[in-house]
Amino acid sequence: MLGILSLGVATFYAVEPLYSVSWAVSLLVLNLWWSQRINQTLLTNRHFSKRPTVLNELIAYSVLTGAIWSATLIALDSYLSDLVFYLCVMCVAIITVVNIAVSVVIRSAYLAQLVFSLGVIAMWLAWHADQRPFNAGFAALLLALMVFLIITSEWMSKSFSEMVETSLERAAMSKDLSSLTDSLKTRNLQLQDARKQLAEQATIDEMTGLRNRRGVNIIISDELGRMKRAQLPVALIVLDVDHFKAYNDNYGHPAGDQVLQRIANVMLEMTNRGGEFAARMGGEEFAMFFPGMKLSAALEVAERVREGVLGLRIPHEKSPTAEFVTVSVGVVSCVPEWELEFDQLLQAADVALYESKTSGRNRIAVGELPAQRESDLGE
Repeated sequence: MLGILSLGVATFYAVEPLYSVSWAVSLLVLNLWWSQRINQTLLTNRHFSKRPTVLNELIAYSVLTGAIWSATLIALDSYLSDLVFYLCVMCVAIITVVNIAVSVVIRSAYLAQLVFSLGVIAMWLAWHADQRPFNAGFAALLLALMVFLIITSEWMSKSFSEMVETSLERAAMSKDLSSLTDSLKTRNLQLQDARKQLAEQATIDEMTGLRNRRGVNIIISDELGRMKRAQLPVALIVLDVDHFKAYNDNYGHPAGDQVLQRIANVMLEMTNRGGEFAARMGGEEFAMFFPGMKLSAALEVAERVREGVLGLRIPHEKSPTAEFVTVSVGVVSCVPEWELEFDQLLQAADVALYESKTSGRNRIAVGELPAQRESDLGE
């Protein structure tokens, strides 16, 4: 807008500099003030919060601008030759035509400027048709141009509104799609976390935090296969709480659960390397798996577990074995053959555990596999 008006100022200055300097400066100051006013409106969002007021200001400014052009041209009439006067009329008409691209966004403001510039000039030319040879022709021409611009502005305004509406709809759809995508991503992450939690819950004993039998089955084939390929020894330690039923009957099941949790903590402290794990196989029976461990080292770990549980000094007045809670332990270690399955290893450890129980409890017994070599025991 400021550029278009500056062009008009320059044109008037070129044809009649003496009379247009003060007018040009005043119009420039007016437009600079209005530009600042518009910038402030946009920064403070007045076009949203005070829409009617801003619209009235735009219409008032358009009326003032159109009136200035028409008043200036009428005031200069007596000072200009016919050629220069009609050139100035054409300049105002061209400026009004060019201005449609800027002001048609707010059609009411553009129409106000159109009426108070071309409309006033056309009526003035028609009223003074006898003063210049082409006043009547230019009046008719300006009126026809006004009609054309009114029709064109309506079409352009409608097209612009549809374009803006389409753009806003696309932006809203894009925003909704983006929100939906983000929601789906969040939902997928939540589902993945839920699946992970469910998988962990399915493989972890809820009471003790150790692996359950399902959790053992998931990883044991990989660990056992790795030791088979490397021909390294494996060790399995199983243990059972002595006289646990008597403990539950005497102290209650909640106290029994706490015993299992404390024993699990002892086991967890000794299974912190890669591939090692402690598991609750069911009830009061536990297992510990150690890849790469020979029998001698496994016996040392088993003794540490037995002493660790005894060291908890959990009273067990109904135990004929000791005044505190104790465990019986079975140990087996071997270099696994290709045909060896975990169940065979577990069965050998259970046999050793049974021997530990039948020989007095609170002790350790060693089990052997049928095909176990003497060199595998790591004596």
